[in-house]
Amino acid sequence: MVATAFHAVLGAFTGAGCAAFANGLRKLPAFSQPWTHAVAAGVGAAAFMYNADMEDSLRGDVEALRAARKAQNADYMSDVRAKRST
Repeated sequence: MVATAFHAVLGAFTGAGCAAFANGLRKLPAFSQPWTHAVAAGVGAAAFMYNADMEDSLRGDVEALRAARKAQNADYMSDVRAKRST
């Protein structure tokens, strides 16, 4: 899963929604102080893009570890079979 525009848009909506919710908790109009919504949208987009990139890199790391573990298990089992047959 590559970081796409979908992640950026979803993060932007999440950030702007959090800012609007925070204004609602403070009994302010939902979209007062529009610069805070813009900043929150930017932070949300960056966070979602970072999360998607990190997920990709971690998935690659896990696949590499699984491949190494599979090779180690194959070596170990071949040693066990060789010792049993002698």
